[in-house]
Amino acid sequence: MVSNTEINANDAENKIYRNTIGPVKEFTSVRWAQTACFVLIAIMNLSAWIDLQGLFVEIPLIIPHTPEGWTLPSIAAICICAANIVPAIVVILRWWQGKKFSEIPYIYLIIIVGVIACFVLALFWQRTIFIFGRERSIWLLSCIFILSMLDCTSSLVFFDYMKRFRAQYLQAAFLGEALTSAIPTILILAQGVAGETICIQTGNSTIFEPTYTQPRFSVRIFMFCIAGIIVASLIAFILLRWTNIVTLADAADVDERKKIKSNTDIVHEESEPMVTIVKSQTSSKSTKTMSKRVFRLLLVINTINSTIAYGCLPSLSTYALLPFGQTAFYYWSVTIPIAYPLSLILSLFWKSVSTNMIIFQSIFNAFLSALIFIIAKQSPCPWLADTTQGALMIITIWFIMSFISGILRIAIGNRIKSEWIDEKGMFYYGATVQLGLLLGTIPIYFLINVFNLFIDRQPCQTYCIS
Repeated sequence: MVSNTEINANDAENKIYRNTIGPVKEFTSVRWAQTACFVLIAIMNLSAWIDLQGLFVEIPLIIPHTPEGWTLPSIAAICICAANIVPAIVVILRWWQGKKFSEIPYIYLIIIVGVIACFVLALFWQRTIFIFGRERSIWLLSCIFILSMLDCTSSLVFFDYMKRFRAQYLQAAFLGEALTSAIPTILILAQGVAGETICIQTGNSTIFEPTYTQPRFSVRIFMFCIAGIIVASLIAFILLRWTNIVTLADAADVDERKKIKSNTDIVHEESEPMVTIVKSQTSSKSTKTMSKRVFRLLLVINTINSTIAYGCLPSLSTYALLPFGQTAFYYWSVTIPIAYPLSLILSLFWKSVSTNMIIFQSIFNAFLSALIFIIAKQSPCPWLADTTQGALMIITIWFIMSFISGILRIAIGNRIKSEWIDEKGMFYYGATVQLGLLLGTIPIYFLINVFNLFIDRQPCQTYCIS
């Protein structure tokens, strides 16, 4: 017979074990779940813009095989501009449906259609169709337009999805965005320095015709790699939605946890010490709130920043860089994508940026952007054309501008997520990104393709003879 005293002693030992050793093991599993959740969010956000980012870094290889030539970047920009009709529809649906609106179906649609479009682009990007009196890259432009619709919409729904998570997981979303430019850069480095112009004299004439060096692997293989990355994003999103990784990591925001708690009752009395530990380490709600005036000001600055960085300047890249040589354009396409990841690294240490600092950074960024605009307007013979010093100058200016744009984008997003009390804040944040892109691409397209205010530099021709 076992005495009641021994039974009570065993129960006491078991309770002590549950309240000490048990929480330690659970804490370790929670830390692992938090890391896994962070990584999955970053991978999911890779599908946001990686396809178009990949296309833009491949432009030096694509342009020699397209009838559009160096006007392709501005045409792609207007495709992105026209694609903003879809985000506009999503904004209307968000307003009309209110709390019934769910971003989940849109995320599935964006990722799945993105995979299909990348595969189609990889197979048919070189095909042209004779239409409106000339050959046109209909397959390429159609895929750019489809991907633009998806990526522009992702700026809305992906950030809207982040309202379900604690504030610190917004860094994972920014990390995914940063990698959308860094990964294509790594791939293009693996391709090797290609697209470099070699001028060959035709017969006995003084006319030179351009030929281009070949990469280690083709544009088709490059786009297949991009499609594979988007497939990984789909898998990451499925894991976030259909496993209990978010619950284990206690990554859900306060309102989202209330919804989960109302549907499932998984909290036991034995785990109360662990819940206390997790809450103390993952609490993300800021006691500081943002006024409507500051909220609107940050949205305006975000719109202006997006107008410059994502709307105006990408279409001017060939005009600002080719006067310094195609090698300068190549190194620009390799170095600029590094700026955003560096901005993200800085934001990990500079977590709170004041409103006055944001205003100062936006003014300085506008000044750098004006310099780039002036240099592009002076094409084909800007300051220090055809010199190494000129190439270093334009790449440095553009890199600093991109770096500050990244800081502004991340700082504004973090402030809105942590200080603005309305759950629609991140949705409006994403909407201003697309609004800025729209406001930038339309006037630049007309300045380039209608009013012909910018003159591009053709390969193997002599310019700037003093």
